[in-house]
Amino acid sequence: MLDTYRSILAEIGKLSSAQSLLGWDQQTHMPTQGSAARADVLGKLARLEFELATSDELGRCIEDLERSSDLTDEEAASVRDIGRKYRRQKAIPPDVFEAFTVAQSKGQASWAAARANADFNRFRPNLVELVDFARQFADYYGYEDTPYDALLEPFEPGMTSRRLTEIIGPLKADLVPILKRLQIDGASPDISVLEGDFPIERQREMSRHVLELIGYDFESGALDDAPHPFTTEIAFGDVRITNRYEANDPVSGLFGALHEGGHALYGQGMTESQYRLGLSDGASFGIHESQSRLVENQIGHSRAFWQFFQPRAAQFLPQFAGADPEALYRAVNLVSPSMIRVEADEVTYNFHIMLRFELESALINGEIRVEDLPSLWNDAMTRTLGVTPDNDAEGVLQDVHWSMGAFGYFPSYMLGNLYAAQLMAVLRADRPDLDSEIAAGQFEPLVAWLRDKVHRFGGIYRAEDLMRRISGEGLNAQHFVAYIVGKYSDIYRL
Repeated sequence: MLDTYRSILAEIGKLSSAQSLLGWDQQTHMPTQGSAARADVLGKLARLEFELATSDELGRCIEDLERSSDLTDEEAASVRDIGRKYRRQKAIPPDVFEAFTVAQSKGQASWAAARANADFNRFRPNLVELVDFARQFADYYGYEDTPYDALLEPFEPGMTSRRLTEIIGPLKADLVPILKRLQIDGASPDISVLEGDFPIERQREMSRHVLELIGYDFESGALDDAPHPFTTEIAFGDVRITNRYEANDPVSGLFGALHEGGHALYGQGMTESQYRLGLSDGASFGIHESQSRLVENQIGHSRAFWQFFQPRAAQFLPQFAGADPEALYRAVNLVSPSMIRVEADEVTYNFHIMLRFELESALINGEIRVEDLPSLWNDAMTRTLGVTPDNDAEGVLQDVHWSMGAFGYFPSYMLGNLYAAQLMAVLRADRPDLDSEIAAGQFEPLVAWLRDKVHRFGGIYRAEDLMRRISGEGLNAQHFVAYIVGKYSDIYRL
């Protein structure tokens, strides 16, 4: 049975790889007029994959292997996860799933056009359709409390709305006074060193350079432009990064590269066997996000990193030639509530996720309507962060996830921040000279630690189990709070 099981997964993997490649192309190089044909092709491939992934033969393999005591840890984890996915997907009629895949592809094209024109109404019909699919799927999957819980499961197995609320309440209670104290009593950093016009081509070269520094393997990857940065695992040996750049912001693209580089290091750090067994998504999307947030923030926004990187940045951006590394460090850590999630500082970032969780769960649970989202979004931004978007592109259209039908994804971003801080506490205990290593440009010890503690396990352990294995405890948001208080009290001279 194990050979048959592996054979079916190999065929599923080929179809999944083809879809990932076409999806990457759609976001990077595909001409706009190709979107309709691409949607049909993706729909067909998705249906073929779906039929294999819900086949009776695979079901028999899973049932047989679930009773086996002769499996390796990898094989047992694969049967656990594939079995969970199998039972969820088996509940969905193939025709419905194919229609959903077509709607996804059309939705992404529609979102891109709507965002470019800052016009939510161009995307609204597609979003209505995708929300309807999400609600249907929740009913197919089944749930104990709310429909939204059913949509959280594929991203964060075992997570529920109730548990998220238990995390968000205390975390928000801790972060709000910290933010107010920084704003009222803190000495705000001078950001003039980041002002000016910075050629995008040079920023692109700098991003490639920093990816090489942290160990991203370009023999097994690529760096391309996209409207919304993402990392995609096409297959073992092919983990690609996309990024975007702003001419008036020299570090947006840099931190985007570090963020996606963290994801990609995770993907490149897994074994071929894990790819073949369906374990290459990692422990959870939150754990995946912890890898990107750790590299982007805990490392890229650190004092040690800028002590090392300032002269290298100056090789690409001459404006940085005379910059003080300490001034750069303080400038890139400015705390200022902003419109755009991916450009938010560490203190306010989680507020963006809290806002999205509030709106997204209400949308799926039928408490609000799609047509009300722009105004509800703007009201929530004003209430939560004290800023109001000037247009839909700055507001409700800024993220690609809803156009992909990826409802339930956003909480993983917040969980990633919390996991990253907890991992970093252990890393610093294990490597007390970490800052000296980073300041000297020695990233190999950092990556080796992540490879040993996180990457090599892929999806063998679930998030809570992995965290207990590494840190001796489950998710503990106080590590993040302590990190924020310590770092920003120093930067803001409190």
